[in-house]
Amino acid sequence: DWTKESQAHMNEELLELGLIKKSQIKKQDPDNPACRKYFMHGLGHPLGLDVHDVGNMNVPFAAGTVLTVEPGIYIPDEGFGVRLEDDIVVTENGPVNLMDKVPVETDEIEAIMNR
Repeated sequence: DWTKESQAHMNEELLELGLIKKSQIKKQDPDNPACRKYFMHGLGHPLGLDVHDVGNMNVPFAAGTVLTVEPGIYIPDEGFGVRLEDDIVVTENGPVNLMDKVPVETDEIEAIMNR
């Protein structure tokens, strides 16, 4: 289940950032994980005729499937959030990230802004 796996990973990252505590992870409700305060949406969705297309995200993806992978954290107390979106196409040879040339590192973005 990619949702539960992404939530477990997000818990680890938020713990490292000091936004949640180990005790919160230990006593979390599986249906309401500790990361939910900062990571309140899903990890992604199918892309197709609609931006938020319909489709089952809990089955193996067939070649030709296009989906988003868009983790994000939002810190309400600071009025701040960051979400990175990758658009992925599944091929016979594996996934291809259609966004791999888009800059996401701070120095790359600042260099573009300073042009």
